Amino acid sequence: MKAESKRGRPRKFDEDITLDRIMLVFWQHGYAATSLDQIAEATGLNRPSLYAAFGSKKDMYLKVISRFADQMQAHLKAAGQTKTGLKPRLKAIMTAAIDLYCGRSTFGDAAYGCLAISTLTTEAADDPDFRSMLAHVVERMDRGFAGLIYAEMKDSVPEANVQFAAQHLSLMLHGLSVRARAGESRDILVELAEAAVDRLVPDPASAPVM
Repeated sequence: MKAESKRGRPRKFDEDITLDRIMLVFWQHGYAATSLDQIAEATGLNRPSLYAAFGSKKDMYLKVISRFADQMQAHLKAAGQTKTGLKPRLKAIMTAAIDLYCGRSTFGDAAYGCLAISTLTTEAADDPDFRSMLAHVVERMDRGFAGLIYAEMKDSVPEANVQFAAQHLSLMLHGLSVRARAGESRDILVELAEAAVDRLVPDPASAPVM
């Protein structure tokens, strides 16, 4: 009975906070270069505790990617809600993403770019689970942009045009992530992002999305 009671005790750490610490390790070093010793040091947990709570290193990585995608979506959605109108909302979203990529958000203070784009792309070619996760993250970003454009344009443009614009906005974010990790300045990244929004997405009352 004593052994059962001991096993049934709740864990003495916050799993969400621990996942965020694991996330930062993967974000900085990438999947392959991250060791379990680094994760243990960052979290203050030994390997058995990590395995029991989160599974293997691969399990941990997929969990933090999924968590990051959820947090990123909430972060960008909140930024978009601070403005009205399609272009201002998209520019606010782009700026919020750039701030995250450049280490100017609650996610962290280092310019690591996007966690998924910075780390998953190097692993996706050799692992179908990572490739599937990367495809999911990209599709989710496309869908988010498309949904916003649809809502603001009031179904006044063809679906194919909306999808085209959404995919290109996602591509822009991917490129901004790479450039942020390479050390490009925030001001230049914001300028590039705003120019992309102006070129890809017209005002609702003007020509269709191209």
